[in-house]
Amino acid sequence: MFTKYLSCDYISFLKKALYIFILLQQALFSFAQKPALDSAEYKALFKQYDAVTGTDRNKAFNILNRIESKSTAQNNFYYLSEALVYKAILYYYDSNYDSAKICINTSLNYSKKANNYKVEMRAYNLLGAIYYNQGDFKNTEKYYTEKIKVAEKNNDTASVYSTYYNMGLVYFQQGNYLKSADVNFKALPYFERVKDTFNIISSLQSIGYTYMNLEDIPSSFTFFYKAIKLAKGYKDKYQLAGIYIDMATAYGNLNKTDSALNYLDLALKLSAKHNDNFHFTIALNNKADYYLKHKNYEQALILTKEAEKLNLKDNRRLALCEVYSTMANAFYRLNNLDSSLKYARKSFSIGIETEQAKMLRECTRTLSYIFEARKNSDSALKYYKLYTVINDTLKQESQLRGIAQKEFMFEKKNQEDLRANEKLIADAKLEKQKQINLIVIIASVLLAVFLLIGIVNYRQKQKANALVLSQKKLLEDKQKEILDSINYASRIQRSLLPTDKYINKNLPK
Repeated sequence: MFTKYLSCDYISFLKKALYIFILLQQALFSFAQKPALDSAEYKALFKQYDAVTGTDRNKAFNILNRIESKSTAQNNFYYLSEALVYKAILYYYDSNYDSAKICINTSLNYSKKANNYKVEMRAYNLLGAIYYNQGDFKNTEKYYTEKIKVAEKNNDTASVYSTYYNMGLVYFQQGNYLKSADVNFKALPYFERVKDTFNIISSLQSIGYTYMNLEDIPSSFTFFYKAIKLAKGYKDKYQLAGIYIDMATAYGNLNKTDSALNYLDLALKLSAKHNDNFHFTIALNNKADYYLKHKNYEQALILTKEAEKLNLKDNRRLALCEVYSTMANAFYRLNNLDSSLKYARKSFSIGIETEQAKMLRECTRTLSYIFEARKNSDSALKYYKLYTVINDTLKQESQLRGIAQKEFMFEKKNQEDLRANEKLIADAKLEKQKQINLIVIIASVLLAVFLLIGIVNYRQKQKANALVLSQKKLLEDKQKEILDSINYASRIQRSLLPTDKYINKNLPK
C-alpha cells in the first residue's frame, strides 16, 4: 500500500515538474522572441547610422540619440552601451575628448552589465587612442592593457595582436624602439596568417620607421617598400600618406632632397584629397623642415603656422611638439631668439608631458644653442648636459642590434614555417602516392585473382562439357547397339514364324 502511494505521489510530482518546465519554456521563448524583434529594429537604426556617419554628423548623432532613448526605456544595456561608444567615436573625431570620455565610461558600465565584451574592448581602445593623442602614455598603456585582458579572456586573438601594434606606437614614442619592434614582430605573423592587410601594412610601416630612427635606412626601406606595395592595392589610402611621409624622412636623412620633397608632395596631395588632416599636418611640418635645411626660413614658418593651427584645432599634442620644435629652429635661424625660446620651451614642455625622448633630445639641443647665443652659459650647459643624457639613454646601437636579432628570429621562424609547410606538402604528396600505389597493387591482385578464377572456371567448364559429350556419345552408341540387337532379334523371329500365305493355305477355313 505504501509502495503504491509513493508511486502515485512520485508520478504526480513528475507531472507537476513537467508542467512547470513547459510554462518556463514558453516564458523563455516569449521573452527571447521580443529581443529578437528589438534586435532587428536596433540593427536597422545602426544601419542608418552607418549610411550617414561619413557625410552628415548631425544625422548620425540624432540616430544614436534615438537608439540611446529606445534602449534606455527598454533597459537594453547591450545596445545602449553600443550607442554610447559610437557617440564617443564621433566626439573623438571632432577632437572633443572630454565628451568622448564621458560616453566611454558610461558605455563601459553598461557593456559589463550586458556582457558585451566587444563594446568593452572598443571603449578601452578608444580611451587608449585619446590619451595617446594627449600624450599621456601611462594611461594609454593602461587602457590598451585592459583591452588585451578582455580580448584574451574571450579568446579574441585578432584584437590581442591589433593592440600589440598600438602598444608598439606607445613604446616608440617613449624611445623604446626595441620593445616597439618586439610587439610588432609578434603581431606581424598573425596578421599575415589571417591576411589582415590593414594591420600588415601598419606593422611593416612601424618596423620601418623604427629602423629609420635608429639610422638603419636600408632596413627601413625594405619594410617601407613592402608596406607601399600593399597599401597601393588597398582600398583605404589613409596609411599610404603616412608611408610617403616616412619615406620622405628616410630620403632626407640620406640628403636626397629631391626624392624627399617628391614623397612629401605625394603625401600632401593624397591626404588633402581624402580630408586626412592628421597626415596633412605632419607633411606640412616635414616640408617646413625641408625649407629649414635649405635656409628658406620664412616659408618654413608659413607652413608650421598652418600646421600649428590645424593641430590646435584637433588637440594633437604629439604633432604640436614637433611643430613647435621646427618653429623654434626657424626663429633661431632668423636670429629671433625670443620667439625661438618661446616655441622651444613649448615643445620641451609637451615633450616632458608626453615622454617623447626623441623630441626632448631635439628640444634640449635647440635650447642649448639659444642660451649660448644669448650668452647664458649656465643654461646652455644645463640643456647640453640634458641633451647628452637623453641621447645616451636612447642607446641606438644596442637597440638596433636587438631589433636586428628580432628580425633575424622573425625571418628564421618564417623560413622554418615555410620549410615545415613544404615538408607537410611533400609528405602529403608522398602519402597520396603511396595510397595510389597501394590501390593499384590491390586492384592488380584482385584483377589477377579474377582472371585466374575465370580461367579455372573456363577449364572446368570445358572439361565438364567434354565429359558430357563423351557420355552422350557413349549413350548414343549403347542405344544404337541395343536398337541393332532388337532389330536383329526381330528379323530372326520373323524368319522362324510362318508367313501369312502359308497359314492361309494350310489351315482349314
